[in-house]
Amino acid sequence: MAPEWAMNLPVTAKVDVYSYGVVILELVKGIRLSNWVVDDGESELTRFVRMAKRKMNRGKDSWVVDIVDPRLERKFNRNQATTMIEIGLLCIEDDRNKRPTMQSMAQALLECEEE
Repeated sequence: MAPEWAMNLPVTAKVDVYSYGVVILELVKGIRLSNWVVDDGESELTRFVRMAKRKMNRGKDSWVVDIVDPRLERKFNRNQATTMIEIGLLCIEDDRNKRPTMQSMAQALLECEEE
């Protein structure tokens, strides 16, 4: 759920962007990240985002393989997976003003498909 809902802020198109980002990350990871069950006061989504950003910031090339659904057995386009993860993380920024528009997100995904 987008932070705007919880904080009772006006709902804009950025709420849809947030939700789409969650879906993208769930597709890449291969598990549901948006469940309502919270362990130790932290949601699965929050835990995943923290882990993904930590791995990305280390700068190692293997971070994408660590994040993508292991059932794919490394049979995926690494550049496309990287783009999807980066877009997903941008879409779920707490600050709605930092989230991309649906149009820019769709354009980035189309460009990614051509790789």
